[in-house]
Amino acid sequence: MADEGSDEVGPSLRRLDERAEEEQGTATTPATSMRAERHLLNGRLVPLYAAVFFQNLALWVPIEKLFMTTIGFNPASVGVMAAVYAIVVPVLEVPSGVLADRWSRRGVLILAAIAAILSVLIGGFSQNVATYMISAGFLGVFFALQSGTLESVVYDTVLEETGSSDAFEKTMGRVRLVESVALVASALAGGAIAAVAPLRATYFLTAPLLATSCLVLLLFREPRLHKAEEKESLRRQLGTTYRTILAPGQLRAVVALTVAGSVLMQGMLEFGPRWLVALAVPAFLSGPQWAGLTSALGLGALLGAQPWITRRWAVGLVAVAIVACCAVLALSHFALLVVGVQALLTLLVVAVSIPVLRRLHDAVPSAIRAGVASGVGTLTWLTFIPFALAFGAVSQRAGVNEAGWLLVAIGVVAAVLIIVVLPRSPVPRPEAAPLVPTPAQEMEPIFPVDRFLPPDDPEWPGHWAYPPSSWDALSVSVDGAEALEQARVAIAEMPPTLRRVIVLRDVQGAMPSVVRQSLDLRTEEERALLQQARGLVRLQLEHYFEERESYDEG
Repeated sequence: MADEGSDEVGPSLRRLDERAEEEQGTATTPATSMRAERHLLNGRLVPLYAAVFFQNLALWVPIEKLFMTTIGFNPASVGVMAAVYAIVVPVLEVPSGVLADRWSRRGVLILAAIAAILSVLIGGFSQNVATYMISAGFLGVFFALQSGTLESVVYDTVLEETGSSDAFEKTMGRVRLVESVALVASALAGGAIAAVAPLRATYFLTAPLLATSCLVLLLFREPRLHKAEEKESLRRQLGTTYRTILAPGQLRAVVALTVAGSVLMQGMLEFGPRWLVALAVPAFLSGPQWAGLTSALGLGALLGAQPWITRRWAVGLVAVAIVACCAVLALSHFALLVVGVQALLTLLVVAVSIPVLRRLHDAVPSAIRAGVASGVGTLTWLTFIPFALAFGAVSQRAGVNEAGWLLVAIGVVAAVLIIVVLPRSPVPRPEAAPLVPTPAQEMEPIFPVDRFLPPDDPEWPGHWAYPPSSWDALSVSVDGAEALEQARVAIAEMPPTLRRVIVLRDVQGAMPSVVRQSLDLRTEEERALLQQARGLVRLQLEHYFEERESYDEG
């Protein structure tokens, strides 16, 4: 039978992967198995967390407007710079997402960091408006390359390590928290540096931090789900990406909510200080206002990772609170209330964005995941540009409070979409769904049928006629890094149910009873799935060593 030749793969995987040795003694219950999954997932994501932290240590941000004034910027040229930035990002977002899908998501994140390095170096050397415009263009390239790619990397890593997307909200919440901590820290540090050194120093000191993020990213093991699927032509992939974004159905509501929430958050970050200017508050309140907004990014991410945030009572409360915050900004003239409401609105929008991101990625195949996420970012920019122009025109003519009614309109749309989208349970694609074959479903054979004895064989029906050779007989070693990488490739390319079974059994060392209880499987289902998964790993290793032997002989 197939399991006779593939049973050795399980122990081989345990020997190959040192992480399994740490878990075999404790993975005896569903709870410990889940803890083991989280431990492995967090360990794998540590380099990504570190890279995100270093990429968001922007020491120049708190003094940018002051520095721009010293090199000749005026309100008109600031507007032109914002236009340059707003054009670069949406133009490059979808192409960068498709590049991430077809090439390497880790590679695109490294390219983003390189673009940010060029931005800060050009900005630091700038002596006039034109040169600084080039710096702003490279900053737009950074955001375009990062948009959608980071979330896709996180989602696929969660899916690859755990076999489902259940841990995505908590993981993405940690990423957003790391971003928030870095922004707050860099705001405080940048202001302190500017007090004792030239303003340009904050730009130059940011460059090595960004370079560090590149080095850390090289330590991150990129998920392979998007590479496991069959490649389409570039033209067809672009068409599939755009059709997915604009397709009718539940995904359209998810996309619309993502855009509405992003417009609200971007509005707070871009126009929040306008309220302080209109109310003629002391300058020292600008610091707490910005610290409140950046802190809300992290706190909102923690809130969005809580499972109760999608319950109906919580969804209704969040929707009402978002509309109420927008209404306060349109009506209030009390500075402290305005500052607090801006932070609360940002927190709520970020909290909503975490489960919405999961629903977006659950509905999209891995092969176009980064492209679709980047395309949604493009829609956000295309929506925000006319919103920003309208907000600026209304606030110039009638005041910032009157312009706040535009936020109320967006807030109402977002609230309705929140009530429609969030209470629904995520509907993962088959690659993420814990689908279990029924007894009526026949498992596809892994090895050719002629390698087995026929069912009517008088002595050994269905057993091996030509069993796989042992590794020793083939004079190969399965204890090295090459074999481990091939085993990982095979596991990454498996259907999700097979992947979850073999990860629990042969990587984490869980007992069969634990696997059956965790995945709600019967004994024969768990055994059949494990045999299938081990056979796929064995077949991958056989093909690899046979090809290598043929190459060596040639």
